Amino acid sequence: MTDKKNPHNDNKDIDFTSNSSFKKIARKAKWKQFLLYTIISIVTLIVCGIVTHLGSEYLTGKKIEKEQEKHSGEKMSRSIITSSMTFQHNLFSVTGKRTYYKTIGGREIVWDWETKKFPAIGDNEVIDRGSGFIEVSKFNEEFNRSVRYNNYNNERLVHFYYPGIDYEYLPRELDIAINLDKNTLVEVALSFNEPKREKELGNTLGYKNVDFLWKDQTTKESRESIEKKWENDAMKVKPGEKAVGSRVDENYPYDEHGSQEEKFSGAIVSGTPKELQRFKDLEIIRASVIGATIDKY
Repeated sequence: MTDKKNPHNDNKDIDFTSNSSFKKIARKAKWKQFLLYTIISIVTLIVCGIVTHLGSEYLTGKKIEKEQEKHSGEKMSRSIITSSMTFQHNLFSVTGKRTYYKTIGGREIVWDWETKKFPAIGDNEVIDRGSGFIEVSKFNEEFNRSVRYNNYNNERLVHFYYPGIDYEYLPRELDIAINLDKNTLVEVALSFNEPKREKELGNTLGYKNVDFLWKDQTTKESRESIEKKWENDAMKVKPGEKAVGSRVDENYPYDEHGSQEEKFSGAIVSGTPKELQRFKDLEIIRASVIGATIDKY
C-alpha cells in the first residue's frame, strides 16, 4: 500500500521575523532611520535658528537705524548735548543704552542716560533712564532768579534771554564765574542784546572757550506773545538744552557752520575763571547765566 503524503504538511509557513539575521537587519534599518530623522531634525533646527536670528537682526537693525537717525550728527550738532549708544544683542531683541554728554571746558560729563529695548516684533520700550532731562527749578534769593537743575547729576542748567523782550531782572553771573576757584571749569550762557552775525562774533568772541552759538528762531510776533503770556521771567527764557544753533570748534572758523549772513542771539562759553575773564567787558552781552561746574583735576 502506497503511503501518500499530505501536501499541506510540506508547506508549513516559514517565520522570517524570528530569524536572528532578519532581526539584526531590522534593528540596523531602524537605527539608520532614527539617525536620518535626527540629522534632519538637527539640520532643520539649525536652519530655523539661523533664519530666525537673521530675521530678528534685520528687524531690530531697522529699528536701531531709525533711532540713530533721530540722533544723527547733523541734528546733534545743533544742540549743546551730544550722545553715544552701546548695544547688547539677544535672540529676539536688542538692548541699547544711550549716554548723553555735555562738554565743559574741553571735558565731557555724563548729562543723562537711557536704556531702550528694541524687540524684533512690537514697539520699542524705554526700560530705564537717568532722568537728567527732568529739571528741578528753585528760586534762589542770592541769584534773584529761578535756578534750574539737572535731576540726574544736580548740575545747573543754562538758559538764554531773548533779545527784544523786557525782563524784570537780567542776571550778570559771568562776574561770579570769573571769581570761582582757579581749578574750576564753569559753563556760562551769554545772551546778546541783539542778534549778531557769525563774522562779527568771530572777531568779538574769538573761538577759544566758545562751545555753542544759539540761533533764536522765534519771530517778532512770537516774542511779543511770550512777553504777554508770561509775567514771570522764569517762563520767558529759552532752556539751553532745547536751544538750536551751532557747536563751535576753535580749530575751524565760524563760517564753516553755515552762512555768513546767519545771526545768533547767544553763546555758551566754558573754561577756568581765568579763561573766561576776557568775556567780562564785552558790550554785546545782555545777560549771563552760570550752568554746570566741575573740578578741573
